[in-house]
Amino acid sequence: MSVYFDKYKVSEKLLASVVHFSEDSIVITTKDLDPPGPKIIYVNPAFTKMTGYSSQEVIGKTPGILQGPKTDRSVLRNLKSTLTDGKVFFGQAINYRKDGSEFWNEWHIEPVKDDSGAVECYVAIQHDITNRKEAQQAIEQKNAALKEIIEQIEIEKKKIRENVLLNVEEVLLPALKKIRRKGTALDKKYIDILEQNLENLTSSFGRNVSEKKFKLSPREIEIANLIKNGMPSKEICSMLNISFKTVETHRNKIRKKLDILNKDINLTTYLQSL
Repeated sequence: MSVYFDKYKVSEKLLASVVHFSEDSIVITTKDLDPPGPKIIYVNPAFTKMTGYSSQEVIGKTPGILQGPKTDRSVLRNLKSTLTDGKVFFGQAINYRKDGSEFWNEWHIEPVKDDSGAVECYVAIQHDITNRKEAQQAIEQKNAALKEIIEQIEIEKKKIRENVLLNVEEVLLPALKKIRRKGTALDKKYIDILEQNLENLTSSFGRNVSEKKFKLSPREIEIANLIKNGMPSKEICSMLNISFKTVETHRNKIRKKLDILNKDINLTTYLQSL
């Protein structure tokens, strides 16, 4: 007897050979889905290699011979429900070899129907996906460990911020207040700016102007900070002991790096918005 695929004729003997020599584990069962369930009527050598059971040991028994304590019963219920509805089943669950060892089994079960559309039997193609599952679990464990590390880093960062704030409030600000009393008017103005920046230590300005996309130099960050606090160029010259031309050059470089060089935007206002 032969089977036709389009215009090509393939003998049943050839098809049987393909199934027999397939590297995939193949199981054929009866159509009975009610307890005690379908009976195994054929397994190929790949099944024996995967499970340790010979064909003689499983013919006439149910596929339940591969199930055990860790087999997910919800998967089995879904299997029965899917096949009852005449659909193709895909699933994964822990199964057991003849020696009792566990392995992850991936099923693909198709109903084989006769000319009238009635189910004659079921063909299950099975794969041992234990290595894949172990790799997935290893990745999940690494991700969990990485998450713990990130959480710990956030805790440490919070502690650092709290310590910085404590030092600013308890040590630096009181020290600056004492220094202000002895400094010049310009010194006092600079100290006011330093105090303001220390009080805003957790604000985003310093972080924003230091971002790689802006590429401000340390000197430009210093001048940008003074501009942000409303200090005119002449006072910046005196405070930093640099020429007016140098200050203006830095202002232009800052505007260029902030992409506002030829735009009608107030630099002080823009810096305050960062």
